[in-house]
Amino acid sequence: MSRAEPRPAVTARDHALEPEVVSLWGLISQSMAGMAPTCDVVAFMTAGAAFALVALPLSYLLAFILMFIEVNTIYHLSKHRGSAGGYYSYVSAGLGPRAALVTALMVIFYQLVSVAGVPVYVAGVFLPALAKSYFGIALPGWFWVPMIAFFIGVPWVLSVLGIRPTVKTLVVTSSLEIIFLIVASAIIITRSPLHAPLHPFSFASVGVKGVALGMIFAITSFIGVGSHAPLGEEAKGVRTQQGRLIGKAAILSLTLVGVALTISAYALTVGWGQAKMSSFARSPAPGVAVFLHYLGPIGAVALVILAINSALMDDLALMTSTARVIYAVGRDKLLQTSFAVVNGRRAPSRSVSAVAALAIVVAIGFGLWLGPSDAFDVLATAVLFGLVTAHTLMNVSLMRLSYRERRATQVIFHMVLPVVAMGLFWYVLYESILPFVFPLYWAAAFWAVALVPAVAWAWHAAGSNRLAAEAGRYLGLRDPLTTLEDTDLPPYA
Repeated sequence: MSRAEPRPAVTARDHALEPEVVSLWGLISQSMAGMAPTCDVVAFMTAGAAFALVALPLSYLLAFILMFIEVNTIYHLSKHRGSAGGYYSYVSAGLGPRAALVTALMVIFYQLVSVAGVPVYVAGVFLPALAKSYFGIALPGWFWVPMIAFFIGVPWVLSVLGIRPTVKTLVVTSSLEIIFLIVASAIIITRSPLHAPLHPFSFASVGVKGVALGMIFAITSFIGVGSHAPLGEEAKGVRTQQGRLIGKAAILSLTLVGVALTISAYALTVGWGQAKMSSFARSPAPGVAVFLHYLGPIGAVALVILAINSALMDDLALMTSTARVIYAVGRDKLLQTSFAVVNGRRAPSRSVSAVAALAIVVAIGFGLWLGPSDAFDVLATAVLFGLVTAHTLMNVSLMRLSYRERRATQVIFHMVLPVVAMGLFWYVLYESILPFVFPLYWAAAFWAVALVPAVAWAWHAAGSNRLAAEAGRYLGLRDPLTTLEDTDLPPYA
């Protein structure tokens, strides 16, 4: 018998993502796509208007301001911590492995639920309403079920093909969306009768609770602002930018999307008619109706096409982000280690496939149980619960790092703003769910079902002495023992 040939050595590169391929604008585009601005105009704004009514622009403006305060935390924590773990590695630096693992699982939870929720609305509510109102076609009640596979399947294909085609696609589509929304909204506003131009920015019509309920969907519109953070290991110039690349991308992407969405919310409100906003959310595809009235068929068709594309790109961005967080946790051996395997295109294909499969199950399960419209409301609210949990841990982590390193000159950015962000997040949640209203209370239950096992698993898996000694300082970062370029980077820098 011949001797068996020796198995080739496995190097760190065989399990690594592709470095130095995502530019600053690529990071910005990933973040903007995760916020899905055109999809927000036809989905989240329609849902939010049911509660905020004429104050819809105020809900979006306040959500924009809140998220801008929160971006301060992302900016300061992301310095010197470019990794596939994203928030996971940031919290590890400040609060240790257990809190980091809870953060990772919450990020996976809310981004995966968002991947499921967007196509439920687009395929189950928006497209059927559009077909019935404008073409007289009654789509079958099951139409949305196979469409879920389409809206999740296309992003899955692009994700497993690697980061290069993903980013190239997002750069083109995200830029087009922002330009279209700002220009179209400006035209609608100039053509609308503005009898009381500041009325949409007043609490008087619906009160604080109405605005807060509208902010559920407004804040959820911005959840993708940090979806570029897990691309830290694939970004260009992380070191030459002194670790500030992720933070810069977050600020720029949020500014562009925040301006576009606030202007769009105002355009839809004044275009529909401020006195008639009580009928906005009850109307089939109201955003399309406004665009058709002021911009004609070309404007309406462009909105529909870009909205469908936006839903696809949103799922692509969030699927890409979530898969890399799972990859990083698997690399730390806190989840199945096979999730840390990359394919020939250096994409974490097993993690991507797991996200896609679970999102399909969540989307179809909630859609069949509650119906597409109520399912979307529940999933969007559950997303907010998960987001607030993860970002609370992020803010506490920044405060802990600042206190430990005695950064007295940074008290505003490292202490005051994180406290303000946490207070506003939890206040919006409080105003939004109490007293419990059907079906939104199911969102709280869904979040609890995810949070309790996450905490239990984190306490068990990330609490061992071995982990603290060997990997706790480096959660989410590339292995410093096998990746030489990381050895000069202090994990708590």
